[in-house]
Amino acid sequence: MSELIFVTTDNCELCKKAENKIKFLKPFYQIREVDVQEDHKEFLLRVPVLIKNNKVIEEGIFSRLRVLINLFF
Repeated sequence: MSELIFVTTDNCELCKKAENKIKFLKPFYQIREVDVQEDHKEFLLRVPVLIKNNKVIEEGIFSRLRVLINLFF
C-alpha cells in the first residue's frame, strides 16, 4: 500500500477540514500524519500539505478533485 504524508499542526482549522476531505483515500493509501513542528519544517507556512513520493499533492485549502488529479496525473 502506498503512503501519503499529511503535514499538519495543532489548532489548525484548515488542517481539520483537509483531513476530512482526504478520509476517502484511507482504503487505498496509508496516511501518515506528521506535525510540521517535528518534521517537514519547510512547509511551516503552507500547512496542511499532502505529499506522495516527495511530491506535494495538495496544500492549503484542499479540494478532493485536485487531490485526485494530482495523485493520478
